[in-house]
Amino acid sequence: MKKFILAIALAIGAAFTAPAHEQFFGLDPDKFMKLIEQTQKMPRDNAMLIVEQTMQVMSTNPKSYRKALDMVLNRLSDPTDSLHNEDVYMAVLKHATESFVLSNNEKMRPKALLESAMKNRIGKTANDIDYITDKGEKGNLLNNDKRFTLLYFNDPDCDACAKVKENLQASAAIKQAVETGIVRVVAINPMANEKQWKKTQMPAWVTNGWNKSQSINDGGSYDLPTLPVFYVLGRDNTVLAKNEASLKRIEKVIARIMSSPDADSETLANLLFNK
Repeated sequence: MKKFILAIALAIGAAFTAPAHEQFFGLDPDKFMKLIEQTQKMPRDNAMLIVEQTMQVMSTNPKSYRKALDMVLNRLSDPTDSLHNEDVYMAVLKHATESFVLSNNEKMRPKALLESAMKNRIGKTANDIDYITDKGEKGNLLNNDKRFTLLYFNDPDCDACAKVKENLQASAAIKQAVETGIVRVVAINPMANEKQWKKTQMPAWVTNGWNKSQSINDGGSYDLPTLPVFYVLGRDNTVLAKNEASLKRIEKVIARIMSSPDADSETLANLLFNK
């Protein structure tokens, strides 16, 4: 606990010098990774500030900075990783693209990743998705009748998607949230495999949609690092959770929504940061 408190103090205290930071962190990528893990338990603003300040200190040692950057990006960008966090991920990418450490060529990858991550940011309005349902009806994602939306991106040819679909069907918490009329669930297949999609059976309380226009894959309206992943949208279509691969974490998000269904999107986004 003492080390954790010291880490926070070193990161946000203006009175602490770079050598003091270096003495504590040792410019060690492994220690930086541990600090990133600690940000999962912090308020959003504190986490962002600590990440920025610590990366600034680590930039004094380009070799350690590059190693730490690779380690952190590989974990933060993976929705199946327990360390996955969109806000921290973007903060790391932003520093990498703006700092003097990386060459212009080295910055090409983080710039591309940041551009993708900027799509459908938490706290912003989600991009619309046109789809057809398995009943032949046309729909648009943002036409949600003022309900919260659990958006489930899946691929009928994906074994992991089939398993998550079974778990989704067995989720009493999500089914109950749908039955209250507060939440709706929309499954979207972004792939071009229409025949396989038509064979897919979703729970009766899930809208089973296919992005026939391929606006997701061809138009790049959503950045999907893997499938399956979940998004959660507020009543006003604000993104509250993004690229979550864990149904258990999504159930926690839904539980928080159900505990404060009348809260505005900004309040909910802040509550959900420490999901």
